Amino acid sequence: MSIHESLAVLRLASEAGTVSITASEPASAEAVHDRETGLKPHFGTVDWTAPPSYRAFLAEHNAFSCAREHIEFVVVGDDAIAELNSELVHMPEHVGRGGEAPWLSTNHLVGFALADAAGEAVWCFDVTQPDAGGEYPVHYHHQDDQNGLARYVEGGDWEDLTNSAPDFPTFADWLDAMADAFTAPEPPGWFQDLGAPGFYPGR
Repeated sequence: MSIHESLAVLRLASEAGTVSITASEPASAEAVHDRETGLKPHFGTVDWTAPPSYRAFLAEHNAFSCAREHIEFVVVGDDAIAELNSELVHMPEHVGRGGEAPWLSTNHLVGFALADAAGEAVWCFDVTQPDAGGEYPVHYHHQDDQNGLARYVEGGDWEDLTNSAPDFPTFADWLDAMADAFTAPEPPGWFQDLGAPGFYPGR
């Protein structure tokens, strides 16, 4: 589905009482720019451009949340994205796995949505892996995962190559999956695990 179609499915489900949504006005050009330039990782820099499907979403809403019972996702606004990444996504400097282990980084990730009501899991773009159309793959990141999505500062290789596969190829695919799961008469089996460590819906 397109971004517009996925949002329409969620709105219809809201009218039917299946989900509860809270949506802001469209993001201004300044709000989009703030997303792209306002991230302040604990070390280094994060350079990225909002991908086309995400921009299409922002043309409708700067922030958006959808809940079904105790399960929810929240696409954060431009006023919250920097804190989201600082608190839950980007590692401090000089972090390794003990001893003389090489240092790790998650500066390749940009979190754009909370994946749970508890605020411990985040949906992230890998902004170092754009496709030909400028779309980034989407990963599920939980702060309590022992083997997460870190890469080595030196060389950029994945710490755990098995975690390099994205959960969704684009933001549009991610939103489509969320719309389907949150509005289905019987949600998929992974639905109740949304927000838990070790959750890989796309694999």
